[in-house]
Amino acid sequence: MSKRAPLSFNIEKVTPAPVTPINKTGLPANTQAGQQENSTESKRTNNQTNKRANTKTKKGRAGRQFLAAHILPEAAKQFKLLAVQRDKTTQDMLIEAINDLFAKHGLSRIAD
Repeated sequence: MSKRAPLSFNIEKVTPAPVTPINKTGLPANTQAGQQENSTESKRTNNQTNKRANTKTKKGRAGRQFLAAHILPEAAKQFKLLAVQRDKTTQDMLIEAINDLFAKHGLSRIAD
């Protein structure tokens, strides 16, 4: 068994690592010049991407609650294949299944 190092040591001997200035991008200063040239293009691309993402999204998550279940991998695969065959998202398929369960038990189909 090896000996443990003593807990008492001289703090002055420990010197902190030199601090290098960090900019917004988190890259060293010598790479900023190339980044500034591409910043306008990347902002334009990011705005276009965000607009496309927002137009495809049906509804937001605000006012909704997450519901999940643990199922066998085979069942998950079969469910995803069915969603692809019916050209629907898994979200739409789950909403349909929940509404069918409500109807089966005489409840209103309120899942949306």
